[in-house]
Amino acid sequence: MALVRCPKHDIPYSDENPRGCPACALEREKPEQASVMRELARASRALRTGTPTQVPKRPSVEIITPITPPPKAPEVKPTMLERLRWQVRRRPIQAIGIPLILVLLGLLVFRSRPKFVEQPHPALFSGEVLPLPIEPGQPITAVFAILGTQPPRPHPEARVLERYYYGADLVIDALNRVVYSIDLRVPSRSWKGLRVGMNRQNAEGALALLGVPRETSAPESARADTVGGYVVYPSLEDRPRQSLKVEVRPPNGCFDVAVDLQPRVVGLVRDARREYAAVGPPGAPLDWVVTRITVTSRAMPGPAGPAAC
Repeated sequence: MALVRCPKHDIPYSDENPRGCPACALEREKPEQASVMRELARASRALRTGTPTQVPKRPSVEIITPITPPPKAPEVKPTMLERLRWQVRRRPIQAIGIPLILVLLGLLVFRSRPKFVEQPHPALFSGEVLPLPIEPGQPITAVFAILGTQPPRPHPEARVLERYYYGADLVIDALNRVVYSIDLRVPSRSWKGLRVGMNRQNAEGALALLGVPRETSAPESARADTVGGYVVYPSLEDRPRQSLKVEVRPPNGCFDVAVDLQPRVVGLVRDARREYAAVGPPGAPLDWVVTRITVTSRAMPGPAGPAAC
């Protein structure tokens, strides 16, 4: 058996094949397959000779740039809460410690600022003012009948005296169970027209009914300062003081009456270190009022001196 190559299609086939060349036989039997067989023959010759097959080029498609740019994807920005969470997860100590320190510093600065608390002194009394019908020389039992019984306490300066407290602002001193002095600082009681909280003019008028008032020397006051927008003094006792005195002698009695006048305190100014007594804003006139009334017997010898009558 020998192989024979078809001169038309260049396809080898056996010489014993009765049909001959398969391509020629297919063209005879199916003429519509002739083009297919010709392509097969051409491919066979190309493989055998090594001639490259020419592939037809496809037409190129020109890319046309759009007139409007394509839409961009929206940029998602993290919110403040998301940034805070991220910062806490990344640096928990700094994220928590720094704000806490700032809050504490702000609280410290806020508390260190001066604060004004309205607290007048003497207190503004709007109720009924009761007279105090007690005079030096009366027995202590008369005081008990009017104000109530109190146990005697030692005098802080004069051991010969007994002290009876009726609150912090009303004190009675007795010598041998006889009233020696009256110390009145409460605005709810009056003594012969004198009352704590009245102004200087009214105080001079009430003293004139007892005798001739005269001004006495007063201790020097502390230097005023300005704190928190108010003129202040270190304490209530450090305010400037003016003193009026009347000496009552027989037949009207035998005692001395002393009245202390000081600027009215409108409130307290407190800062981180201490507390001040505020008398008003800078430049405002001072409201001089009675802050203390002292009645002392001069009919018996005592801490005030020998008997005067």
